[in-house]
Amino acid sequence: MPATAATVAHAYQARTTDYDGAVSERPLTAAEADDLIAWAIVEKDKVVPDPDRSGRLTITRTITGWTTATGTDRRTLRRVVRLEPTVRPRRLTERQYQDLDLVAGQEDSSSPARRAEGRVHAGFGSIPPAAAARLFTAGWLIEDPDGTVLVSFAGRVAMVLHQHRTETGHMGTHKEITRADGVRLWTSGISLYLARCSCGHRDDHRYEEQAAAQAASRAHRAEHLRALFA
Repeated sequence: MPATAATVAHAYQARTTDYDGAVSERPLTAAEADDLIAWAIVEKDKVVPDPDRSGRLTITRTITGWTTATGTDRRTLRRVVRLEPTVRPRRLTERQYQDLDLVAGQEDSSSPARRAEGRVHAGFGSIPPAAAARLFTAGWLIEDPDGTVLVSFAGRVAMVLHQHRTETGHMGTHKEITRADGVRLWTSGISLYLARCSCGHRDDHRYEEQAAAQAASRAHRAEHLRALFA
């Protein structure tokens, strides 16, 4: 695939509900989406990732002002942009995660990743042309005009979701009881559930409801997603 085709691949489908309620849709490249998100962060708009593994983002800008130049009534309006990823982040493979991590590790160095003849060079490692092209096509890598290669926000979301694959463990508890005849024995107690994550996080709490453990796991993942846009 030519480099130009990979570079301009659409990373998101944006659905905008404007201040007046008008709704419009348009595709965004990874670079266009990054500019939109970066500007929203600078302007202190709300950038909220969905807590699931969809990779969807919602950007909300809120303005409050007078309804007329001489009036005394104030009105609050919101503009909401919903970003739907073109490629689901759950499709990120372990090898692709490692490649993105290689590029991300060079971003703050004096020699960031660069692309030459389709291959991405990052420090002492590199990403072969075919693998690099797939990352650009998915919108997970972007290339600046000066040739610098960076991990896009879409790529960073995919990385966080790969790092934090939530798990719900189960454990049965046992307790010692004494029967009426004085015999002591062990019997099964209530089942307890554990909130765990592939990153190694283990919640110390033991939940009596599986849904509560699952919610705790999702909250852990959501915290790391939100940190991308702080």
